[in-house]
Amino acid sequence: MAHLKTTSNEYAIALGALFDEMPKSVIAAIAVSAMTSGGDHLSDAIALVAGEWRTLHENRIVPQKPGKHARNALKGGAA
Repeated sequence: MAHLKTTSNEYAIALGALFDEMPKSVIAAIAVSAMTSGGDHLSDAIALVAGEWRTLHENRIVPQKPGKHARNALKGGAA
């Protein structure tokens, strides 16, 4: 399956230049922190982030479908 090369969405656009300069690792840290109450529930991070990805895709915020690891996490397996 070919991956889409879309690098923007309405959320990225809202962040403007901040998004452009922010490393992917910082975005991941923010996502995990936000989804796990500041890191209090890190064991839930994979399923929570995978679930949010699915929701964003289903609502056409991002065109990229959740990948194999995300789908597996949503089924209750290890990512």
